[in-house]
Amino acid sequence: MIGNDIVDLEFAKRNSRWQEQRFLDKLFTTEEQDFIRSDDQQFQNIWRLWTMKESVYKITSRAEGKIRFNPTDFKCIVLDSNQGHVIYKSQSIATATTTDKSFIQTTACSNPQWISKLFQFSSLDYPTQHSESVQQAIKAYAAYKNVVDKFVAVIKNSRGIPQFYMNGHLQPEQLSLTHHGLYGAFAIA
Repeated sequence: MIGNDIVDLEFAKRNSRWQEQRFLDKLFTTEEQDFIRSDDQQFQNIWRLWTMKESVYKITSRAEGKIRFNPTDFKCIVLDSNQGHVIYKSQSIATATTTDKSFIQTTACSNPQWISKLFQFSSLDYPTQHSESVQQAIKAYAAYKNVVDKFVAVIKNSRGIPQFYMNGHLQPEQLSLTHHGLYGAFAIA
């Protein structure tokens, strides 16, 4: 199972709610709020924890079907600047976070073998971003399978989860797509 999430930090700064205690209480446990306040990187810490929670939520919603997302049910443990894990219903799922001055992206995966790619969009237009994300994923998957791009498609299932198809046949590898602001990413396991 795989999930990923990205936050465009400049885009996120436009929302002042991240500074409100009510916002923090709704999304983060007391221990997580202690981590957020542990250094002078509060803004980045908030969005790192958020991407960790969201990436694991994508895994659990895929496994359990659509579930109600209660962010405080997903408890983040930060191990170092890149590695962490999220505990949900006594299950621990490893995360890997990339932090840049422009974005924070986390991939969560129950399988140690996965690939991902980050990219910047040319536009804030949602349909354009979605199309670019899908095309990036198709290109990477085709290269991974050593086939021509035109034989690969991404189709969402009835729950809205994107899945790879090759020559019309569902493939076993899982795909997670994410975008926020001017940044996008995919992860494949």
